[in-house]
Formats: sequence, structure tokens, C-alpha cells
Amino acid sequence: MSKSRILLNPRDIDINMVNKSCNSWSSPYQLSYAIGVGDLVATSLNTFSTFMVHDKINYNIDEPSSSGKTLSIAFVNQRQYRAQQCFMSVKLVDNADGSTMLDKRYVITNGNQLAIQNDLLESLSKALNQPWPQRMQEMLQQILPHRGALLTNFYQAHDYLLHGDDKSLNRASELLGEIVQSSPEFTYARAEKALVDIVRHSQHPLDEKQLAALNTEIDNIVTLPELNNLSIIYQIKAVSALVKGKTDESYQAINTGIDLEMSWLNYVLLGKVYEMKGMNREAADAYLTAFNLRPGANTLYWIENGIFQTSVPYVVPYLDKFLASE
Repeated sequence: MSKSRILLNPRDIDINMVNKSCNSWSSPYQLSYAIGVGDLVATSLNTFSTFMVHDKINYNIDEPSSSGKTLSIAFVNQRQYRAQQCFMSVKLVDNADGSTMLDKRYVITNGNQLAIQNDLLESLSKALNQPWPQRMQEMLQQILPHRGALLTNFYQAHDYLLHGDDKSLNRASELLGEIVQSSPEFTYARAEKALVDIVRHSQHPLDEKQLAALNTEIDNIVTLPELNNLSIIYQIKAVSALVKGKTDESYQAINTGIDLEMSWLNYVLLGKVYEMKGMNREAADAYLTAFNLRPGANTLYWIENGIFQTSVPYVVPYLDKFLASE
């Protein structure tokens, strides 16, 4: 009689969302903020450390995990001076012995979102004994706004990007357009809007005038020196080339993007490039890597519908069977 057992891997970390709201919900954007922070933590650790992080905030399946550590984010109510207050609780647990490595509580206000995120990254660095390299510090300076309130708006738009469907991408483009208009110095938001818009074009082609304007904007963005070493530039180049059928150019761009950042979106795009090259085995590996990094309905939607439609049962049957077993 066989017995299913899972051995923990101490270098793997799961990020979970335990409780997505408070009874006294003070801001509709707090969930988007937590999702954005989780995405940043996962990408930062996967890119700049030897830890393998699985962002399971969008994954609601209760199943055994081999990850040796769990980072849980929860919104909790606590009575504070006769009033109910909503906290964002962040806890890191070592599953090998059940010990708590990190336990923080934050009250999110209109101006402290950036300070909370910086404190969490610093606290994780100490808890995991993982110094952040200089290149990561430089990356954070480039991809984050300098005002906390703007970060919440950006993460709300980024949350729509994570969803990937037409309605969400349209809303992401609108919100990012508002951010760029109010804060033109936030060039990363400008780049993310260009990425969203070129993905939208791949699914519903823009008219000639709109496409010409988008191509001009992309040409301007990819030459900005402050964005030169960021993965998003190569994501834009990869999608733009793929839409034009330039698979070799797209392949080169997305591999450069992966060298700069290990993220679920980079591996979804790599899978799309492999499919266009007729390399379905490599595409299956790329899609599985993407789903491993950020399992859930969002990533699955991107795999099935991003840029062009993909048949999961045909290209990556293992993932199809895995999801059917839920």
C-alpha cells in the first residue's frame, strides 16, 4: 500500500492570503495593495535570492505543500481605544518546526503605503538572512513611485493587469493613464501602460491611428535610460515583436527579460514565443514554471488567452489534469 508523503524544501516559500477583508473595510484598495506587495516580494526573492517563492494569493486550493516556509498576509480587526481598527498582518512561519520568524502588523493610511512596504522588505531580509543586493535597491527606486498614496493607485491598476481579461486590461489602461497624467515623473507607470496597451492590441487590434500613436510611445519608452535595465522594457519588446510575427526577436527580448527578473509573466510570454516557434514541449515547461510562480485563475487566464489563445489540454496536458483533480 503506497502512502503519499511530502518532504519540505526549506528554500521554498509560499505566500498566502488568509483573510481578505475586515468587517470595517476602510478602503476598497487595501486588497489590491496587499496583492501588489505580495507580487513584489515574490518577484524580488525569486530574482535576487536563492529562495523559490510561490505567490498563492490568487490560489484558493487547500492542499499539502512542500514549501518549508509560509508568508501569510491577513486583514484583521482589533479593538483599539474603543474602536475597531483594521490591520494588515504579515507572518512568516518556518514549517520545519512551526516557529514564527516574522510577525508584523500594519495600519494602512493614505500616506504610509511605501513606508510599510520598505519596512516589510527590510524585515524579511533580516528574518531570512538574505541581504538585498544593490541592483534590487536600484530596481525599487525605478519601479516604485516616491509617494505612498500613488503606490495604492498603481497597485490597483497592476491588480487589473494580473487578471488579464479584456475588461480588466481596459481598466488598467485607464488607471495607468490617470497616474501618468498626474505624475509624469513616474515613468514605470508609463511603461506598464504601454505593456497593457500592446497586449490589448494583440487581442483586439487598434485602428491605424491608435496603433501609430502606441508604436511612437513604445519607441520613446524603450529609449528612456532610467528604464533600460528593467524587465518590463523587454516584455514590451517581446509582445510587440510577437504581434508582428517576429518570433526570433521576441525570443531574444523575453530571455533578456528573464535574466533581469524571474516572474510569472515572463514565463507566460516565453511559453507564447515557444508556441509560435512550434516548440510545444518547451512551451509546456514555461507555462508550468509560470503557474508554479503564481498559481491560480489569473495566471491560467493569461496562459489560455494572453496574446493568443492556447489549448492547455493540448500544449500542457499535465496542468490540465492537475487542475481537473481539484
